[in-house]
Parts: sequence; structure tokens; C-alpha cells
Amino acid sequence: MNSVKVYLMRHGHVEFPKGLFYGQMNVPLSQKGKRQSLLAARRVLSLGIDSVVSSDLRRCTYLSELILREGGPGPYLSEAIREVNFGRWAGLSWDDIERDYPGAMETRMKNLATFRPPGGESLGDLLDRAKTEFKRCARGDYGKRVAFVAHGGVNRVLIADFLGMDLQNIFSLHQDHTCINCVEFFPDGNGVLRFLNMTTHLEGCPPGLSSSNSGR
Repeated sequence: MNSVKVYLMRHGHVEFPKGLFYGQMNVPLSQKGKRQSLLAARRVLSLGIDSVVSSDLRRCTYLSELILREGGPGPYLSEAIREVNFGRWAGLSWDDIERDYPGAMETRMKNLATFRPPGGESLGDLLDRAKTEFKRCARGDYGKRVAFVAHGGVNRVLIADFLGMDLQNIFSLHQDHTCINCVEFFPDGNGVLRFLNMTTHLEGCPPGLSSSNSGR
């Protein structure tokens, strides 16, 4: 059957204070994240990809460029699959937000699909812009095997939407750094989630390399 497989990937571990919301800030990868990215690049290449669609934020382009360096196709960079925009909350902690915007975080967590931080986006907004690029991948515009290099939030909203889940429940979908998810689409319009949050490429690595943190 002439299906299309889209491999949704998350970027590697970042060098940024734990617990802060970074969203679309162009934060760098840690050394751990760079090593994770190399292992993920080699793993996705073994799946026989035809193309790479990547967020243009550098924590993602590092991985997409590694795929190119390791013998894969050059990346197509897209602003549409950047992480959610936290607006004036970017760079703040949960406590900072509660101090400056009392009660706003609780309101957001109860209304993830619609709540927008000041100057930022809701998760519904994120889905609307990311879904356009995902649909192009699903219909085969970039080939039959596509590496989709993005962010935890992007992957969660796309997978939740594909599965018919309410966006309110997206945090039940875990996304480790450099994980790979696979959604397969068939000519009749149906699709199936083949695997979720696969990190076997990190197995057997030095202690700490395969662990996740709470980055956004």
C-alpha cells in the first residue's frame, strides 16, 4: 500500500534554567542535547526518510542539519512549526507569572485550547498554524517518509488532534527529548499512530543522556 509515514521528532535537551517557559526563544542545546540529536539523526535515517521538515528555531535546526550531515536530505525550514509563543511570559517561571499575573496560570491550565498569555498564543492557535504543515506532510507533498523536527508542544497538539483528543488532555502525551513518533497515512484518508515517544536510540548511553527535563 502506498502510504505516507511522518516521523514527528522533538529537539534535544536545552541549556536553559529548569522551570522557565522559553517557547519561541532561540535557546541553545546543551552538550547532552547535541549528543541526543546525533543519535536521533542516525536513527531516523535508518528509517529511510525522503525529506526533513523542521522548525527554524536552532534547537531543531541542529538536529535537521545533523540529518543532512549524516547523509540525509536537506531540511525545509518552517516558522509554522515553532513552539507555542508565550508572549510576555517567555523567560518567566511559574512563580514569576503568578506574581505578575495573579490567577492567570490557573486560568490557562483550565482553558489550554483558548487561553492566550499577554502577547502570546493559545494551544488552539498553535494547532491551527502547525496543522497546515502537518497536512502537507500527510498528503505526500514532501515524499513518502518525512522527518518532522519540532517541539514537545507542537507534537502533542498534532498527535492529540489526530487521535481526536481534547487539547485539554495533551499533557497525557509525554514527549522526551529527541523522541520519535510515527503517524502513517493511507490513500483512503485513514491513518494510524504506529508508535509514540520512541527513544530506543538513546538506550545504552552514558547515565543521564536519555533522561528528560521539564523544558517547554
